[in-house]
Amino acid sequence: MSLALLALGAVFVAIAMFNRVPAVLTPSATAPTRQGARLALVPARLTEAGRAAVTTLGGSIAIVAFFLALSGL
Repeated sequence: MSLALLALGAVFVAIAMFNRVPAVLTPSATAPTRQGARLALVPARLTEAGRAAVTTLGGSIAIVAFFLALSGL
């Protein structure tokens, strides 16, 4: 459980640092040569306050994961 929380916290911190989120892009009608959906990083459009909140949330989750690992859960 602590490993999953640590990974979740790292994802939140990475989103705040790079201001990008993964998204599944579907092919458009104008580009018929591409088939299937693809994964791309799109801008998260976070404000400075939003980035601070996401960083705080990710760091808090990582701290909780650390203490859960110390307690043996």
